[in-house]
Amino acid sequence: MIHHLMSWPLRADVDRVASIERVRTLLMDLEGKVDSIRTIAVVENIAYPEANNDLAVLATFDDVPGLEAFVTHPLHQAAVAEIHTLVTGRAGIDWQTAD
Repeated sequence: MIHHLMSWPLRADVDRVASIERVRTLLMDLEGKVDSIRTIAVVENIAYPEANNDLAVLATFDDVPGLEAFVTHPLHQAAVAEIHTLVTGRAGIDWQTAD
């Protein structure tokens, strides 16, 4: 199983609640449309806002080719383009587990 975690700090000039909901909608709408997604969740930071990013997505895939199919999928690319208008950067990590 491949785990994909990406987190973002929101731009200071965007509405936090609306922006998080928009990112959630953009990414959660990919479930059922991008076949390689096994699980996906969009979460909001609730502590240490001065040090932590505002939100994150955690998705799982069967293998690296499944992750690559997600990353390059046109629907995901469209979501990423919109997300980039709301954030100032990103941090990510991908890892593998036996399950």
